[in-house]
Amino acid sequence: MASLSAAGITTRDIREDFGLRDSEKFWASQQPFFQSKGYQLRPRYRPGWVKSWGDDPGLLTHVEDAITCMMPALRVMDGIRISDGAVILFKRILRTQSANEIEISRYLSQEDFLTDRRNHCVPLLDVLDSGEGEDVFLVMPLLRDFEDPELESVDDAVDFVGQTLEGLSFMHEKGVAHRDCARYNVMMDAKSIFPDGFHPQNTFLTPDALHYVTARRRYQVPYPKYYLIDFGLSTRSHAVGGTLGQDKTVPEFENIRTAPHYQYDPFPVDVYILGKLYKDYLLAKFRNVSFLAPLVDRMTAKDPANRPSAAEALELFQTCRQRLSPFTMCRRLTPAKQNIVFGIIYEGWHLGRRLTSKRRAS
Repeated sequence: MASLSAAGITTRDIREDFGLRDSEKFWASQQPFFQSKGYQLRPRYRPGWVKSWGDDPGLLTHVEDAITCMMPALRVMDGIRISDGAVILFKRILRTQSANEIEISRYLSQEDFLTDRRNHCVPLLDVLDSGEGEDVFLVMPLLRDFEDPELESVDDAVDFVGQTLEGLSFMHEKGVAHRDCARYNVMMDAKSIFPDGFHPQNTFLTPDALHYVTARRRYQVPYPKYYLIDFGLSTRSHAVGGTLGQDKTVPEFENIRTAPHYQYDPFPVDVYILGKLYKDYLLAKFRNVSFLAPLVDRMTAKDPANRPSAAEALELFQTCRQRLSPFTMCRRLTPAKQNIVFGIIYEGWHLGRRLTSKRRAS
């Protein structure tokens, strides 16, 4: 059974009787509107909700409705599509700032694009606008952190790079620059890894919050599909300004310090940001992905003129991929700081398990 801390419950929460927090009351007020549009929130946020644990804090670890919105600052809440029970996410954005994000999200989610396997842009399922207040809600599928669980084998890393490069190349082909395709804007559809699902707020718990999730090993299931999310900064322009986004190391940003109105092409910036992601979360963490270094060096060149386009980077990667042997692909990703002796032991263990567990194709 999950512990109080694992369920996101603190002593202060219990002392305050664990009613709705201020950040949650807004969402609870939207439940009637969501229901009128075919969605609903979890029981905690529905009208007339009564705490299922009553006055006994010892029952908090046994009930799903004790789980709060874990990161209210992200302005995201989970919900359920009534028609089929699918878990979805609501993203709350300001109407005054929503036009560009909605337009680009709809553009990338048009039917012709959704059927293209190269499209790794998170699909927009719905846009909800009550016409009241200042908020609009985007409806998207539930995704999971691309590193949870962590990549295990070289082929996992290779597939991750291939899919994300393919996705960026697709966006650029359709004339859209992401502008923030960094660490927290790359997610995955983890249904194959977690066939029984996971709780949308406490992702290490089952949907009913009674148990810890059991994940299949990555090499036992099909490769998950990776998605680029959050098009709030995306643009179709080839001339933009500002230093917005997660990655502040973009070389073009240096010019803005001396020339605040300096403008740059966001398409090469996207290539840099994605290359920096590979550098920080693959090359820096694992020893045996050094074959990616030449590509990453080109993608993160200081001069944008020396960077490949997203399509060229994908082509370079595919050429590199063809040189990798089947044995190399199935090897364990070896942590850069791991003791060599332990690395050899874990490598043998990993290869032994893989020999008895063929990756499922579907």
